Amino acid sequence: MRYRLLADGTTAPVQNTGDVVELTVWFTLVCGIILLGMGVYGKQRWLQFWGGLTIVCVVVYFMRDVLGLSALLV
Repeated sequence: MRYRLLADGTTAPVQNTGDVVELTVWFTLVCGIILLGMGVYGKQRWLQFWGGLTIVCVVVYFMRDVLGLSALLV
């Protein structure tokens, strides 16, 4: 973690991880779609389940953080 030097001489952590989190969420969405597709193609219910659950979790994350609908999900 990086630290920023403040005016009074103390240090504070720099929180600049928004891009990494967003990239991780997009990667997770792609993985969920791949898992779902593999499950449908291979007729494997457990892959369908985990792929669908992954996609639902990503959609909930986008609704909560990106669209600002956190009040609806509490």
